[in-house]
Amino acid sequence: MRRTYASPTRRRRSPLPIILIVLLVAIVGLLVWLSTRSTEVPQQRVEQDVTNAALAH
Repeated sequence: MRRTYASPTRRRRSPLPIILIVLLVAIVGLLVWLSTRSTEVPQQRVEQDVTNAALAH
C-alpha cells in the first residue's frame, strides 16, 4: 500500500527576492554615503597683475 501525505512536498524558495533586497539596500547605502562625502574644494587666493599695458608707455 502506498503512503499518502496530507501536505505536499516542500519546494525550495527562489533566492531572487533576497538578492533584490540586498541589492536595494546596497544601492541606498551607496547613495547615502555619496551624499555625505565632502566634495567642496578649499578656496585658494589667486593674485594677478592688473596693470594696464597702455599706461606703461
